[in-house]
Amino acid sequence: MEKDPVCGMEIKDTIKAEATVYKSKTYYFCSALCMVQFQQNPEKYVKHDDEGKHEHHHH
Repeated sequence: MEKDPVCGMEIKDTIKAEATVYKSKTYYFCSALCMVQFQQNPEKYVKHDDEGKHEHHHH
């Protein structure tokens, strides 16, 4: 199940959901409002997915 990166709502039906692609990944939204907020500042919302992934690469 996908999650709206803006509000955190679970998206049960991705076919009917609003969607946008950012850095080769598709993000789904509960509404056009959440999608517009994401498109205006995607890094604000994408960072949550990347947190911790690069944690072990301290040199």
